[in-house]
Amino acid sequence: MKLSTYSSIVILLIITACSGAEDPERPERPDDVDIRPDVIFAMADDEPLNVYIESQGVVEPLREIVIRPRISGFITESELDDGNRVEEGEVILAFDDEEWQYQLLQAQNEYESALVAYNIETRQRQGRNDSEQMDGDRMVRISTGLAAAEVALERAKLDLSYTTILAPFSGELSVPERITPGAYIGAGAELGRLIDDTTVLIRFDVLEAELNRLSRGMAVDLSTPSGIRKQGSVRALSPVVNTETKTGQVVVEVDNSDRALRPGMTVEGRIQIEQHEGIARVPRSAILERDGGRTLLFKLIGERVEWVYVDPEYQTSEWAIINHEQIAPGDTVAVDRHFALSHLQNVRPRMAGQMVMEEVEE
Repeated sequence: MKLSTYSSIVILLIITACSGAEDPERPERPDDVDIRPDVIFAMADDEPLNVYIESQGVVEPLREIVIRPRISGFITESELDDGNRVEEGEVILAFDDEEWQYQLLQAQNEYESALVAYNIETRQRQGRNDSEQMDGDRMVRISTGLAAAEVALERAKLDLSYTTILAPFSGELSVPERITPGAYIGAGAELGRLIDDTTVLIRFDVLEAELNRLSRGMAVDLSTPSGIRKQGSVRALSPVVNTETKTGQVVVEVDNSDRALRPGMTVEGRIQIEQHEGIARVPRSAILERDGGRTLLFKLIGERVEWVYVDPEYQTSEWAIINHEQIAPGDTVAVDRHFALSHLQNVRPRMAGQMVMEEVEE
């Protein structure tokens, strides 16, 4: 029993001595670990800060007509094909005019008969005084049927002109269904639209408080979701405000000779109404607010940041103007992952955009 106890004590001492021996492969744990967080930075510049009114609108053509015939009949010629381009004065649609030619011929015959009757009656009235002739001429034209025949003749000419529809301006046709020769078309049927979109209009709704800050002729920057960029100008301002939405309408005119903007497209528009300048412009995300309402930003010096208390001269949701002796164009300021930083803390600086590229590569 004593031997067994002794053996146990010896084994325990050996295990303890082995566990306390130095392991050459185990690194010593440092007392002070330098933890450097990744922080996103951007450069301050000296560009002005522009303030814009922004809104969204839909493109509409400056000129547009509905193609609607005044008469019924069979088609002999048609350019009504969706997307077809026509020039001013070109025939869009032609009807079989045989019936209308007969009506015009009949009207001409009736007119000539009435004219003969009128001339006979006029000669019979010769010799009377001038006042009676002047008063009686209108009655003679009516009694002989000349007045009615003249109207009927002009009406027949007008009806004949309706057998051909000409393009009042150059543009493109928007047609839901193609119309081909031989088709029968009823009077008043809506066949399509002729659109001139070489100049387009865009209507934007703006808040009533912003409406008085706009005026005709102001430049408007435009962009589409597909990346098309253009510049237009304010053509008109709505004289009334919508009582429900509390907005007014701004009409912008845009040169679209390249026809990059299509009717119905959604367009983002912005109009510059103010401009502010200062020593430096920094991203708005660089400005942090500490307890007590004081605002500061972190400036990079080497691989260490120091905070600088600043009072922005002017700021928007994107930018801030800073007039401070310690902030100048070209300085590097923290814009993301900087909320928990402390003064004079070491960091791993990453420029804006660089972090994204590294994550993609990984």
